[in-house]
Amino acid sequence: MKNKILSVFLYNNKLRFNEIEKLLKIRSNKLAYHLKKLEQKEILIKNKDYYQLSEIVESLIPYLSAKNSILPVILISIKKNKNIFLYKRQKRPFKDKLSLPGGRMLEKESIKKAVKRIMKEKLNINAEFIKINSISLEHVKKQDRTIHSFLLILTSAKTKDKLKYIDINKYKKEIINSDYNLLKNDLNKEIKIKTLITENT
Repeated sequence: MKNKILSVFLYNNKLRFNEIEKLLKIRSNKLAYHLKKLEQKEILIKNKDYYQLSEIVESLIPYLSAKNSILPVILISIKKNKNIFLYKRQKRPFKDKLSLPGGRMLEKESIKKAVKRIMKEKLNINAEFIKINSISLEHVKKQDRTIHSFLLILTSAKTKDKLKYIDINKYKKEIINSDYNLLKNDLNKEIKIKTLITENT
């Protein structure tokens, strides 16, 4: 119900109770209950006869959708001579496969900061960002059906920590296919991604 109520504010800055009721087609007593809850949590603000989103919740607007979005993932390659640091994944998809370290990029986070955070949080490795190698769209399929979609941002990093590096050619069958292909084809590339700062007035 929370997301349904919030979704009506995608196209409206402020709405009266009866306007929300009309848009959602739900009983007034049920709507009143949920609006009160959202007010108490400071998600909605009531100003005279109008409801509007609080500033805290404005950041949720891009995520209010019934459709699933492609997940952007930062992949981090740390190289020593011709060998690469990989680790064994503990969760699905690709459980028990050798993988590049990676993770979601958080809101308000730069790629540089994401690389440092992911390596520290997941593997307790102190890493420094070097460059962005490439961006790829991956569709993970099972029996001709796409079950996941990822936007893979391959980056290079360095560390002074002692790590175990492997020859990816010797372990090809144990490595996630997309990771192996990125390492073989994109490791020597470099691209730029602009960071745009836009005022919402």
